[in-house]
Amino acid sequence: MQATDKVMGTMVETAIYAQWLQREWFEPWYARWTQGRFQCEVDMVELSPQNFKPMWALEIKWSNRYFETPGELKSLLTFCETNKLKSALVTTIDKSGSREMEKMKLHFLPSSLYAYTVGENTILQKQQRL
Repeated sequence: MQATDKVMGTMVETAIYAQWLQREWFEPWYARWTQGRFQCEVDMVELSPQNFKPMWALEIKWSNRYFETPGELKSLLTFCETNKLKSALVTTIDKSGSREMEKMKLHFLPSSLYAYTVGENTILQKQQRL
C-alpha cells in the first residue's frame, strides 16, 4: 500500500463519518477487539438503543481488492458472525455488487456514492422532521 492510498483511505473514512455525524438522532460506533495477537476492528456499527446489540456493520475501504477477495475481510466477517448479522456493507473505489459468503452477504458500493447517498438521505430526513 502506498502512502497516498493510506491518506486517501483516511480521508474517505472521514468523509463518510462526516455525513453520518450530520444526523443528531444517530450515534455511530466502531468495534475494536483483540483476537489472539491480532487487533481487529470494524469501522462503523449501529447499536440497537434497546439492547446495544449491533444492527448493521460498515467497513470503509479505499480499495477494490476486497471486492475480488472478500474472505480477506476477516475482522468484518468475524464481527458479523459473532453478532449474527447476515449482511454488511463495504465501500470500494469504484466497484459495486454483492458477494455471498458462507452464512452472509457482503454488499460493495463505491465510497463516493455511499457518502453522497448518506448525505442526501440525511437532508431528506431532516426536512421530514421539520
